[in-house]
Amino acid sequence: MENEKLKGFLLFLEQLKDRLSRNTTKKIIALVLSMALWVYVMGAQNPVIEDSYRSKVHLKNNSTKYEVFFDATEARVTLSAPRSYFVDYKDSDIQAYIDVSDYGEGEYDIPIEATYPRGFELNKITPTTVHARIEPILELQKDIELTVSGAPAPNTTVRSIQVPNTIVIIGPKSKIARVNKVHGFVVISGESESFTLNVPINSLDENGRDIEGIREVPDSVDAFVEIVRSMKKSVPLVADVTIPNGKEISKVSVDPDNATIEGAEDIVSPIELLQTVPITVPAGLNNYKTTTKVIVPNDTKINVEEVTVTVELKDAATSDNSTSDNAETNSNSNG
Repeated sequence: MENEKLKGFLLFLEQLKDRLSRNTTKKIIALVLSMALWVYVMGAQNPVIEDSYRSKVHLKNNSTKYEVFFDATEARVTLSAPRSYFVDYKDSDIQAYIDVSDYGEGEYDIPIEATYPRGFELNKITPTTVHARIEPILELQKDIELTVSGAPAPNTTVRSIQVPNTIVIIGPKSKIARVNKVHGFVVISGESESFTLNVPINSLDENGRDIEGIREVPDSVDAFVEIVRSMKKSVPLVADVTIPNGKEISKVSVDPDNATIEGAEDIVSPIELLQTVPITVPAGLNNYKTTTKVIVPNDTKINVEEVTVTVELKDAATSDNSTSDNAETNSNSNG
């Protein structure tokens, strides 16, 4: 039974071979025509088309030593490919860019290039170039300036606020040039003891506005706020007066004649009086009136901004013991 099946299969193969060996030329022609028909049908169903895609212009090969500023932010990339290709691609497959690896400081019109999937053909990019300005990245050391707001607890005062003297700012050349000061805010809210506060630091222009694109290193600092016991007391004001040769003071008055001084207890406690800024009476005058300021010790404040000093002079008594006719007379007096 099995031999009969095998004989039947071998007979089938022999017949198939005989049929395939007949009309070979016709069969080859039919195969070629079939392939041509397939190519034609596929071309009609999947023709080459053109389409455009808008892409943000990116930077390529930008050195960390430079900052690049450019006008155009978008470009239109026009590609062609069989219709089916446009179904499969992703937006991220098509990107416009400018390559700045061969450019240094200055202004340039840099050609726009594009990346796109395999099988696409680039037809055009609009616009063709981007106007770019390339600036070096600079580092500059700047002093820190603080603005203090608020107040500590009653009967205390801020003796000092200690922060690092300087920090480094990093940014493009044009922005570094705009930095007027490096600044931080210290807010005091009724504290009675010394404390440490983390203060953010910002680079400000001449109008006090923050400059974007500047990096501060570090971008914040620790400020130690020293708070001590305070003291307030009233002390007399004394005029520091220099008068011409041959004159002596008849009377000096200061208005107001006292001030309230406030500050750290160990600073204010030993102070017995405050002097004015030195004034000199011009020659030829017996009566002189002027306004001046009071010398205020460091880390203290007083309730008087200006005082009026009135000086009355008279001729000095002659003395055989005078050592010099040219020496001026200096007097610290209230009158």
